[in-house]
Amino acid sequence: MDNQKIKGLKKIFKQFDSLKLVYLFGSQATKKQGELSDHDFAFYIDEKKVEAFQTSLAIAAQISLYLQTDNIDTVIINHIDSPELKYSIIKEGKLIYEIEPYKVIIEPKIMNEYFDFRFLLRKYSLTGT
Repeated sequence: MDNQKIKGLKKIFKQFDSLKLVYLFGSQATKKQGELSDHDFAFYIDEKKVEAFQTSLAIAAQISLYLQTDNIDTVIINHIDSPELKYSIIKEGKLIYEIEPYKVIIEPKIMNEYFDFRFLLRKYSLTGT
């Protein structure tokens, strides 16, 4: 995804006060997209202010209109159970929107959770790595 599109998306994201972080991940972030590739977005939403699911639907609708495609997938980072998926999003994804200081609060938590999880997998020989 080019910088011009990201700039336009940031205007959309600013409309949602509870939206604190947005990552583009998957093939669009790694520049390995094909003709049929979708757009994968991960949101961190402050749930003290709003209902996260409804907010994510509203954001996804705006993204879809802006990009002129229905090929949009979204996840709410604070609702993901898998430490591996959360870690993959922050490691391989591209942070395209950020409200300070959420990145420095959330990313270390995700990394700690992932490395604790990986340690247990290795300890009990549940993974080959």
